[in-house]
Amino acid sequence: KTQFLRLFFIHSFSIFCLNLKAAAETIDKVVAIVSGEVITLTELNEAVSFLLNNTEDMTNFDGVKTDPAEIKRKVLDRLIDNKLIEQETKKMGIVVSEKELDTALENIQKENSMSRKELVKKLESKGLSLEKYKEQIRQGMEKMMLVNREIKSKVIVNENELKKYYTENMDSFKMVTEVRIQHILLPIPPNADEAKIKDVYEKARELLVKLDNKEDFGKLAKMYSQEPSADSDGDMGWFKRGEVTPFLEKVVFGLKVGEISDIIRSGLGVHIVKLMDRKEKGIRPFEEVKEEIRDTIYAKKVEKEFKEWFEGLRKRSFVKVKL
Repeated sequence: KTQFLRLFFIHSFSIFCLNLKAAAETIDKVVAIVSGEVITLTELNEAVSFLLNNTEDMTNFDGVKTDPAEIKRKVLDRLIDNKLIEQETKKMGIVVSEKELDTALENIQKENSMSRKELVKKLESKGLSLEKYKEQIRQGMEKMMLVNREIKSKVIVNENELKKYYTENMDSFKMVTEVRIQHILLPIPPNADEAKIKDVYEKARELLVKLDNKEDFGKLAKMYSQEPSADSDGDMGWFKRGEVTPFLEKVVFGLKVGEISDIIRSGLGVHIVKLMDRKEKGIRPFEEVKEEIRDTIYAKKVEKEFKEWFEGLRKRSFVKVKL
């Protein structure tokens, strides 16, 4: 199930607090100037506060393990990047229509099996109004349109590249027929408030740190997991494709033996899984994986081209940080 209301955006950074307004009654400190437009201390502090109070964003934020000052600087860097992209979309006359915006919002509701009322309630719990959220969707769509125009339309993947990748990565296309996994479940009650959800995610992150430090997965599963396999060190046995719930199957069949997943969210709570072993049989034929390879190469090329394009944008723009 698609993780709730996640706006995937440039540099894999997800944050709802863009273009927040400083309090009108006070003179706000300017922390950055971006081609004539300012980012204020109020905007920065509110963006940092939002990030720290929304655990799902923190889980995937590259500054999560650093000190507060470093997190603030990283958030400011992203706000500057967003401002530069926003300025470019305006220059190019990129506009998302109301119809496109409404369709995107309806798709988000469908993906998350939510009514409009439930969506509004969830947004309010995060300190967002529906109108502000729609504006964030609009900005994200406009930015993706810019990337499509400037980058994606110029990226080409030819047949020789596909065959070369296939030949050099044969091990990646072994047919995994069965997997054996260990599993930790930290449940989240259906009507849990934000504080409870945050507590569960914090516990899950603590477990990942312990696992990174080579603590035994089975021991931790027995101590903390709250599902039947905990009594057997989290060992769930062998599974074939189709026998594991979809939200886990996509992850576990992509892990290497001994590899541990990131935190996975489902309707039950948060999960951490480890691939204990797997059975393989043969190599998937080229024609079967051809489009997967194309997507992989294409994504890498787009990422490389965007990085180079954005570095050029930075160089020709005036950016002054005053933090």
